[in-house]
Amino acid sequence: MLRYLSCFLLLALASCAEDNSSLAPGQSSNTGLGGSLARFTIVDDFLYTVDNNSLHSFDISNPAQPEPRASIEVGQGVETIFPLNGLLFLGTQSGMLIYQLLPNGAPQFLSSYQHIISCDPVVANTQFAYVTLRVSGCRQAVAGAADLLEIIDISNIQQPTIVASYDLESPYGLGLDGETLFVCLGTSGLKIFNAADPQNLQQLAFLDNINAVDVIPLNGLLLVIGPDRIVQYDYSDLGDIKKISEIAIGV
Repeated sequence: MLRYLSCFLLLALASCAEDNSSLAPGQSSNTGLGGSLARFTIVDDFLYTVDNNSLHSFDISNPAQPEPRASIEVGQGVETIFPLNGLLFLGTQSGMLIYQLLPNGAPQFLSSYQHIISCDPVVANTQFAYVTLRVSGCRQAVAGAADLLEIIDISNIQQPTIVASYDLESPYGLGLDGETLFVCLGTSGLKIFNAADPQNLQQLAFLDNINAVDVIPLNGLLLVIGPDRIVQYDYSDLGDIKKISEIAIGV
């Protein structure tokens, strides 16, 4: 319930933005912007959703009469979906799947990256995908595996290749704004990194007074979702991040 409520609220809040500059390519400002834990996304006139083992698409060019299109079996343990430049990145318990969107909106499998069994959201830019692997509190995780942030080179989209891995304590959702990477650590807070060099992440800030599960960077404003609230920060100055407001949510 929390995941679906969080996705809805984040999409609703982000839809207030009028500037497209922070939106993932393929998303317009009137459709909103989902977090890395989202299980649905809108690209142009199509809605894409995932369940445990399937990717579904719907034609919503007529919002009053959405039409189901393709339903594709993609394997077990699908958890999240993230759009970028006509691609869909699916986070699964065993890896990252990449699908290309055809002109008719149909998804077509391109490639995959495999990792240990764990809980796995993903965000990406045109060169790198960022994946958090959480075994702490993840029922599907392999015993003895580590909590990690992995950075994957996707410049050759057909052959994703890991370039760096970092130990992080119980990472959850994450967000990306240019070369700034935001990583949620649950009850441990939120860490912010300069990710210009994937092999040498530089920590810029650490908000340790918040329970952070997912995050959306939005034009200098940061929406941080927790178990019972959404908190908004101004991060236009990364050296002086200011809390602006918070909204309590029921679970």
